[in-house]
Amino acid sequence: MSTYPPNEYERDQSITQKPGVGQMAGRVAVGATKGTFKFIAFILNFFVPGLGTIFVGRIGTAIIQLCLIPVGILLIPVSGIGVLVLVANWVWGLVTVVEAWRRPGVVYVRPDRRR
Repeated sequence: MSTYPPNEYERDQSITQKPGVGQMAGRVAVGATKGTFKFIAFILNFFVPGLGTIFVGRIGTAIIQLCLIPVGILLIPVSGIGVLVLVANWVWGLVTVVEAWRRPGVVYVRPDRRR
């Protein structure tokens, strides 16, 4: 039995969908990121943590992941902790994309403001 008011995902799923557009609910388009794109994001994050995260749409997390790469490289000669930073960043990048894979794709869309 669902609770009232319905959560955002259920509300957005109840809106009819036009073919190839994604479901529009005000400023949110649900279903815009398909499984193929998430697989590409996983492959990108496998090689460079942060690139796939940008592809999924988590820009803030991606910036942190990309900044940790040179930090880890610089810490390798100073202390061995740089390798740990790089491995942790790589695992974090893969987990970020897998979490996005499990959730429904939500892309925030700005309304067209033509004058």
